[in-house]
Amino acid sequence: MDYLPDFFLEKPTISNPNLLEGTLAYIAPEQTGRMNRAIDYRSDFYSLGVTLYEMLTGTLPFTNHDPLELVHCHIAKQPIPPKEYQQIPQAVSDIVMKLLAKNAEDRYQSPEGLKFDLETCLRQLQTSGDIKDFTPGQRDRGNQLLIPQKLYGRETEVSTLMDAFWRVSQGATEMMLVSGYSGIGKTSIVNEVHKPIVAARGYFIAGKFDQFKQDIPYAAFIQAFQELVRQLLTENEQQIAIWKQKLLGAFGANGKVLIDVIPEVELIVGSQPDVPKLGTTETENRFNRVFQQFVNVFCQPEHPLVIFLDDLQWVDSASLKLIKLLITDDSSRYLFLIGAYRNNEVSPTHRLIQTLQKIRQTNTVVHTITVEPLLFTHVQQLIEDTLNQGSITNKVALLAELIF
Repeated sequence: MDYLPDFFLEKPTISNPNLLEGTLAYIAPEQTGRMNRAIDYRSDFYSLGVTLYEMLTGTLPFTNHDPLELVHCHIAKQPIPPKEYQQIPQAVSDIVMKLLAKNAEDRYQSPEGLKFDLETCLRQLQTSGDIKDFTPGQRDRGNQLLIPQKLYGRETEVSTLMDAFWRVSQGATEMMLVSGYSGIGKTSIVNEVHKPIVAARGYFIAGKFDQFKQDIPYAAFIQAFQELVRQLLTENEQQIAIWKQKLLGAFGANGKVLIDVIPEVELIVGSQPDVPKLGTTETENRFNRVFQQFVNVFCQPEHPLVIFLDDLQWVDSASLKLIKLLITDDSSRYLFLIGAYRNNEVSPTHRLIQTLQKIRQTNTVVHTITVEPLLFTHVQQLIEDTLNQGSITNKVALLAELIF
């Protein structure tokens, strides 16, 4: 059995649905970039499932004309089983539905397994004229060691995050902190919020603070909003014109303030006049005010905004002031600010902790998720799924104990 290293797995990024590689009606959920999953050969099984579904029923599993709604169907909605369209045998319908599983781990793991099931159907049809029910995938064994990409032991944390996003999509503004040791899985938990964001037609952007760039103010914010502007630039000319009108209305005469730090904004609004020079404090206050207006353009009922700021243990002072301004603004709505940091690298006197205390003093609710190490049962389940064992054996239990 071969092991498929991570560098052989394609990790898609979020982009406009119209620009996704492949034909949107046939792509696997993970190919949309909104599943917190990498792409491997099992993505092709999903596309094959769509093709077989269309051959059997005469229609696609999902026929939405709206690209974003089609993406949502791929990642969150179950298609009608083929057997409900016409007289298609249960076994054939089950094979297609296994190919169309949302998670790659639940699809076929090898062409040989699929071939065996299809040949079983053919053999039954040729000998008896009928295809009897059977459980698909019984002879399916992958020839590569693939560690499952689903999360283990994080159901409570993901549920907390999902509940918070639901409140934001209803008009709230919330801040969620995710803390834990380096490599414990903070980012993987946060990325689970991609799925409900699609349903709410929201935007998800992310920025990361750098240990060696703490002298550069707003670095993570700039990185995040550069990503958002690039997403906007992939939309059609009519939609870009609407964004231009909204942004110019928010900027007033101060558009150059944003363009100086996020040059891509100029591609939407055009060149803007210079702004008067002010003192250091006044310049910072003006930037924060304009940036706040800039953010509010994207925080709307039709598209809530999620900003994920990673490695807050290295945040700069200017960014902390901006975070406080955004999250305590009474007029702010439909904004979800998520921050992740290594709690073992942050002391009570750290500027992040001090800023959070000031935010809480304004009666602003700041939620916290502390990510703990996995329990033994979670590691055991991971090993069991990786080795495709139906039940815990002594060897699996021993291996899980050693790894734990």
